[in-house]
Amino acid sequence: MSRVLIAALCLTLAAPVVVTVTVPTSAEAQVMAGRGASRAAARRNRPPLSEREETRLYAAQDAVVAIDQQIYEIQTAAEASGGLTPEQQAAIQQHETRKAEHQSVIDRLEAKRERRTS
Repeated sequence: MSRVLIAALCLTLAAPVVVTVTVPTSAEAQVMAGRGASRAAARRNRPPLSEREETRLYAAQDAVVAIDQQIYEIQTAAEASGGLTPEQQAAIQQHETRKAEHQSVIDRLEAKRERRTS
């Protein structure tokens, strides 16, 4: 019986603490709603890529297409002649290196565009 009374007394004394901790007041709700709002608004209002960045992105995309076309032409010429010569292999490798450089620019600018739109 005494344990039940002690447990009831503990619950009675602890109830106001539990209620105030778990139930936020209207003032707390206002503070919590405004937390980080200015940073979130700044993230939403970021401008898209600048004109210079867009121009660079489009130029890199055009360069990748042109390089792919050059690689294709070398490969079709090699098929017609029976195989790749060492010069053609070196040219293809050089083109692929340039393509990788342009592709890294494309990837970086597209990632930047995605960060700014989300």
